[in-house]
Amino acid sequence: MPERDDTGTSPDKSRTGPRYRRPPDDEVRRAARRLVRGGKAAFVSQAQFRTALLASLRREEPLAVVGGRRLRRLLLDLPGVRMTVRYTERELTTPLASCPVCGSSLKPIRNQTLAGDSVVLGQRCTRCDYWTHRTRRVPVRYLITSAGIDGRRPSGQ
Repeated sequence: MPERDDTGTSPDKSRTGPRYRRPPDDEVRRAARRLVRGGKAAFVSQAQFRTALLASLRREEPLAVVGGRRLRRLLLDLPGVRMTVRYTERELTTPLASCPVCGSSLKPIRNQTLAGDSVVLGQRCTRCDYWTHRTRRVPVRYLITSAGIDGRRPSGQ
């Protein structure tokens, strides 16, 4: 049996340097604001917006990446950008641990019965506008458009 030559390195160890770079939050917010205020002010899906945003970010940093959940979390508080969510209702039995839109905690929506007892009708996000009831509202489409500083859509569009 021939002896193994230990001089070669495996292909996994030959890679040096990072394969991706996570840009800072401020850089992502600036690029998102420029995109929405630019020529195309409305994006019909999160994937379409993310593709355009990555193209913008990769002009300066070719390894830049942004995930969907992080992108939604950053867009929620960004003035001048409105994120509208479309939902569908599905019967799911597992309880939600966090908001499917932004990842924040959920608090129960309570109501008082005629007998004075408190019942839980659903859940509401503590950060965004997401809420659900017995039939779970599941986000299916994120629309990203321009908005005024106060959150309303500009009058010229």
